[in-house]
Amino acid sequence: MLRLFVPDAPDGGVVRIPRAELKHLRVLRLGPGDRLCIFDDTGREHEVVLEQVTAREATGRVIATSQASRESPLELVLMPALVKHDRMDWVVEKATELGVARIAPVVTRFSVARGDHAERWRRIATAAAKQCGRTRIPVVDAARPLDVALRETWGGLRLVAWEEEQAAKLADLPGATNAAVVLIGPEGGLDAGEVDAARAAGFTTVSLGRRVLRADTAALVAIALCQQRWGDG
Repeated sequence: MLRLFVPDAPDGGVVRIPRAELKHLRVLRLGPGDRLCIFDDTGREHEVVLEQVTAREATGRVIATSQASRESPLELVLMPALVKHDRMDWVVEKATELGVARIAPVVTRFSVARGDHAERWRRIATAAAKQCGRTRIPVVDAARPLDVALRETWGGLRLVAWEEEQAAKLADLPGATNAAVVLIGPEGGLDAGEVDAARAAGFTTVSLGRRVLRADTAALVAIALCQQRWGDG
């Protein structure tokens, strides 16, 4: 069944599907009488029967509503340094599928990629959330300098995955937390000064294993390990 995100909750049992989502109806040749699933920004899902489809919008009638429970109990923030565009898009998509609550991209000394593509990343996150059955779309920030991001007040555990860390592992950290933020370096890694700045901001360096991982791989490994230890894994 087609699954769409419509931020506004249904009004009086009627759902108005905006023009931006109509392409999905056209691709599947859906029209009056067909059913689809809508989720809104309250985390509820609605089974909807289409009643009208025009070139500008579609409307449908809600026939069932449920409060799905597919979100992780861990409020996980991924703080990835910018990587090359196609790889960054991939990180955003897969991080959404793995259940992060927020993606906060940063620019570091060795970041190759530059520029702000937050709107594209938000579209990617929305599409990924629709595909994987999430009832919440992660917040996606505009990219900002690492030193600015480090000054933000972060709740829960603060972690930085660093290839030069040999001893500390996620398994050595507290056994329970409801929030964490994980900093991942770019293709060239974080320099020592950036790691020192992160430590000064309360971040703990951790190892992701014996092998040096690509930046985009490291981001997903870190998310998976955090979800396994503290989230819904």
